[in-house]
Amino acid sequence: MKEIYDFEPKAVETIISTGIMTTVIRLDITKMEDGTWECDEVEYNHKEPLSKDSYGHLVSALVRAKYSADEIEAIQQNYLESKTAEHKDTFAALKSWRAIAKKIAHEIISDIASKK
Repeated sequence: MKEIYDFEPKAVETIISTGIMTTVIRLDITKMEDGTWECDEVEYNHKEPLSKDSYGHLVSALVRAKYSADEIEAIQQNYLESKTAEHKDTFAALKSWRAIAKKIAHEIISDIASKK
């Protein structure tokens, strides 16, 4: 989800409200010409502090921010059934985003582990 701030937002922050933690991951943080900051946000809700056990769920949250379960299923089926150039490209884009999501999740988890 695209968000706009009047200040430079943190790339990752966890907000606690009513016993639920929401880790907000901000991607592509960009300062605009008017002085505001724009980014894409992904929210991951959890009850326990992030740990290495959170990795898979964090990856899923990042992937699902860009692709719904239905979209992933359709992309996979189209790729398996037809393998046209368009379907190969769409499948490659999904794989690429998943790899990026894994890298982001790994960096977040590693950063938390290093602060303990």
